[in-house]
Amino acid sequence: MSKHPPKLLRPLALALHLAFLGTAGATLALPGTARAQEAAFDFAIPAGPLQSALTAFSAQTRINVSFTPEITGGGRHSPGVQGSHTAAQALSRLLAGSGLIALRQGNGFTLERAPQSGGYETQLVPVTVTAGADRSGTTEGTGSYTQRGPSRTATGLSLSLRETPQSVTVMTHQRIEDFKLETLTEVLEQTPGIAVHQYGTAVGYQARGAAVNFQTDGFRQISGGWSYFGGMHYDLDDLTDIDRVEVLKGSAGLTAGYGYAGATVNRIRKRPTQEFQAKAGVSAGRWDKLRAEADLSGPLNAAGTLRGRIAAAAGRGDTFRDGETQRFRTVFGTLEADIGPDTLLSGGITYRKREHRGIALYDAIPAYRGGQHLTLAPRSFNLGTPWSGYEQETTSLFARLEHRFATGWTASLHVSDERIETPELLFGYIRWPGTANQNHYLNAENRNSAIDFELKGPFEMFGRQHELRIAAGAARSDSDMDRANGTYGVPLADFGLDYAQGGSALPKFADMSQWTYDPDHFSHRQRYVSAAGRFSLAEPLKLIAGVRVTDYRLSSFGGQWMTYALKESGVVTPYAGLVLDIDDDISVYGSYANIFEAQTAQDEQGHTLPPREGLTYEVGAKGEFFGKRLNTSISHFWVRTDNEAEASGGRTPGGATAYRPVMGASRRGYELELSGELARGWQAQGSYVMNDSSLSTASQYPKRQLKLATTYQPWHRLTIGASTRWQSKTSGGELAQDSFWLLDLMTRYQINDKLSISANINNALDKEYFGGIVSDWQGVGYTWGTPRSFNASLRYDF
Repeated sequence: MSKHPPKLLRPLALALHLAFLGTAGATLALPGTARAQEAAFDFAIPAGPLQSALTAFSAQTRINVSFTPEITGGGRHSPGVQGSHTAAQALSRLLAGSGLIALRQGNGFTLERAPQSGGYETQLVPVTVTAGADRSGTTEGTGSYTQRGPSRTATGLSLSLRETPQSVTVMTHQRIEDFKLETLTEVLEQTPGIAVHQYGTAVGYQARGAAVNFQTDGFRQISGGWSYFGGMHYDLDDLTDIDRVEVLKGSAGLTAGYGYAGATVNRIRKRPTQEFQAKAGVSAGRWDKLRAEADLSGPLNAAGTLRGRIAAAAGRGDTFRDGETQRFRTVFGTLEADIGPDTLLSGGITYRKREHRGIALYDAIPAYRGGQHLTLAPRSFNLGTPWSGYEQETTSLFARLEHRFATGWTASLHVSDERIETPELLFGYIRWPGTANQNHYLNAENRNSAIDFELKGPFEMFGRQHELRIAAGAARSDSDMDRANGTYGVPLADFGLDYAQGGSALPKFADMSQWTYDPDHFSHRQRYVSAAGRFSLAEPLKLIAGVRVTDYRLSSFGGQWMTYALKESGVVTPYAGLVLDIDDDISVYGSYANIFEAQTAQDEQGHTLPPREGLTYEVGAKGEFFGKRLNTSISHFWVRTDNEAEASGGRTPGGATAYRPVMGASRRGYELELSGELARGWQAQGSYVMNDSSLSTASQYPKRQLKLATTYQPWHRLTIGASTRWQSKTSGGELAQDSFWLLDLMTRYQINDKLSISANINNALDKEYFGGIVSDWQGVGYTWGTPRSFNASLRYDF
């Protein structure tokens, strides 16, 4: 299948073909090939008039479908098609119940009325009927920087990026692969609209002035506690099991439960493929980094009704900080089985093991002492000690049962369970201003479980086709650990000021036998029911509306930092959006969502802050061009909240950072984004984001960001590319950082059809910059960003 946009005259030719519908014979779409007929496409064609469905089919596949208007007219209806199918399979589904058949003819198909008896059986389109999960958003193998299929992250409905009345960014498989983005943090650093903030070896993410939620395959990963340990669970996770990362900017109350978050990061797992494929690769980089990976997928029986996939990766290496090392192993396996023509059962497991040493927890390098500026430490300086760190094992299980009814409705049940075990966490680091500390935790365990049921499908009302989704579910998260009773430290003066600036190393405490431990427990429970619909108000106007009702229960006891017990029942989160199609390529939209979020933050008296409440609005325009190969968007957002938690500069009675509630906090801004294919062999992703917040801590995050990435193939064997990021000035207390640019470079050479070699240089100009600035009750501090690094890799496709 050709992957370049059609020539300028081709859309005109298509328009002329469509103009003859209803008057004379018609031939839809652009010239196709026999290869295109056998390729798999990602379809998202809704139920509706048959002629409209065929038009959408031809525009996407660029395969001719010839017919006379009288056989497709007369009110004939199509059930639509969703998911990954060959052209023949999709066409068969589109024609279901129409009384028509498709006959192969040259590079296309011809529609005819089905015969009343035998005689045509040998000419019918060959179709392998499988249950087929809704896999239409898969980006692996497309070579694209945009997603042509639908996304479910915003509402749970299968909507294309243009049909979604919010800003959505997709970091596709190709985008991740080209720039060797191996962890979630590396992906989000290059994601439009996301600000990554480093403090010590911990990482935080922000969008539109607020924190982000995390999902896997559309289901939220809730966390019971340990906000400063939570990052250890996901930010360094290898992406071996991930096809793409979808990022919804703004509220996600229908799918995440909260209407507050600045963004929802949805990691979409890989699925087994219909055809056999396998690859293996090795890579090496600066700071002694080594990595090996393999991925094997395909059918497990002759009929192709059982499919499997296994992927694994392992790596080790140091970092630019002295004494910091990492090791990891990841194994992912998944199966899909068609247990009937319309029923699919799938499931899998991901196992991760990680060791991280030489970490500084969440403390930044101190920049001031007694109001006086301290000389900046070298970039290699590590607040942590070589013996600080942890070993961690994560096991994630998931299963899904899906059945498609003859009416076009689909019912599905999804269950998941994740266990994160960390036998010991030992930290030695500076706690500014004046103490070198050691903390110790034992038997840390976090467990997340969820179950979700979904029923969705088309229905007709007032002579128009609509879609409805009804869902219900429950999730729970429990975190337990044994915490050393107290923080064991000695005055920093005993080591000298040179320790704070990289001149000394903190020794490990020799005698821990007398330490005592207290149990800590955090718990989060959530139950919900929700409904969402896409209603056709007029041919070009769609209403997406829904509501979610949620019960929450959060508790913490035994904690050194805080104890609380919160319960909220019947919390209603409404959502509404309008999408108006200006023409076949451009839409304008507006959306609204309520905000409600129970908070665990406490004030200086130890009182839990009241729930955060407010409103969020977004308006914008979107375009999709060249058969959805290029997506563009522009949006403006405005958020107003009450009881916004803002650091007060003090501490709670337990010693944690204290907050105060702010009434009438506001955030507003705009986003421009482009992603996809600009011309043959030219992929690009670009964005400009402005976010203005009334909160005093907003200065620690960039107000403006520009991110651009592109690759080009001057020759079919050679790919070259670059990625650049710019952000505006940031500051915290007395410390400020001017705006700066970062530049990454890549190149890949295809030695033959199987073997390729690639090279990547990150921060190619070796810019010295802060990855984060912190100003809190401990003082003002900074964390260095990563210096120039390089990576070379070799890949073999079987």
